[in-house]
Amino acid sequence: MSDHSEHEVADVIVVGAGVLGTSVAHHLLTRGAGRVVVVEAGTSAAATSGAGAGFVGLWAAGYAHFLTETELALEQYGIDFYRSLAEADPTVECKVNGNLYLATTEEGWKSWVEPVVGHRLAPAGTREVSPAQVAEVTGGVVPAEAVFGGALHPGGIQISAGRATRALAARVAELGGELRERTRVTELLVSDGAVAGVRTDAGDIRAPKVVLACGAWTNELLAAVGWRVPLLRMVATRVVSPPSGVPGTMPTLMVPDLYGLWVREHRGGLTWGNGDGYAPSYEMGSAVGVTSRPGFPELVERLDEVLVPKLRALVPSHDISMSWWLQGIPCMTPDRKFLAGPVPGVEGLHVLTGDNEAGVTHGPGLGRLLADVVLDGGSDWVDPSSYRLDRFAREDFATEKAVLEAMPARR
Repeated sequence: MSDHSEHEVADVIVVGAGVLGTSVAHHLLTRGAGRVVVVEAGTSAAATSGAGAGFVGLWAAGYAHFLTETELALEQYGIDFYRSLAEADPTVECKVNGNLYLATTEEGWKSWVEPVVGHRLAPAGTREVSPAQVAEVTGGVVPAEAVFGGALHPGGIQISAGRATRALAARVAELGGELRERTRVTELLVSDGAVAGVRTDAGDIRAPKVVLACGAWTNELLAAVGWRVPLLRMVATRVVSPPSGVPGTMPTLMVPDLYGLWVREHRGGLTWGNGDGYAPSYEMGSAVGVTSRPGFPELVERLDEVLVPKLRALVPSHDISMSWWLQGIPCMTPDRKFLAGPVPGVEGLHVLTGDNEAGVTHGPGLGRLLADVVLDGGSDWVDPSSYRLDRFAREDFATEKAVLEAMPARR
């Protein structure tokens, strides 16, 4: 590790070592970007990426109507990328278990699950599953009488989000990149309308290109250049239950008619959550964003009160008690599309944020795409135009509440 001098020079600086930051650094290095330095206030995956549930799927194929073929390409790339990463590093814990979309009522079936079965982008092998088949494919975790029916995407995967991010950070180092952990960026350095580097609490690092991949802290750094991207910081809760004989082959369960409930196997037990464990940052006070990992027990209490009785009806025979829980701060955008591209008026400065609670799924693809944009000004792979920052005017969505009010429903 080189000395933190006032005049240290790099080719590209990436701020943030979560899944987005490590992904873009990885792809920059494979593209021959030169000296790439990743600066992280804490440690890799210590914030939102490490709190991720780690299920990856083709959400654009019927589950989220606002996603398109562009997002589908990113999703498939992510699945393939993690499978390859896990071949080299088994700690990623990649399982090809598929994603099982469930409806507990006929209305839920018609509104949410039936569209998945016949969607024009449905992957090969997509099939409708009867209640009896749901019980079979979940190894009895969900009994037939608990659901109206389901649809199975067979190619979805499960990973350990934190371990995958750390494996990516290790890959960055293997490729010659440098990771500066416990080093906080305090200011962007700008000269004559162009980014010149960053100021950190350990000294300045100069570079003609900087990527902000720091999630909930993005606007703090952009303020110095007169930009503010429309982000809603959302506190999200994940609960982990004790081992109870859950088969490791169980698909990830997506139950949209239970307020976006998801459930997946976690080392013989379950990990789960839904919208009852979420809250916009402006409801949680000034504590959001002060630390890398929030801790709001009131959201866990709400899950226990509102969700647990419904979850018990869906999963009657396995332990769903709260062994432990953790929270992250995913960042949402008004149109639920990512923010990936140059900051207008500041040459060399780029942003990668707005994960919309799907950063683990789309992170590898977004990293590849932004590396192309940083080095080439565009991409021959997928069209980056829908992710441009200037699709929103600077004065639009001045508050986080305004972002929430503009967001489209999942259906």
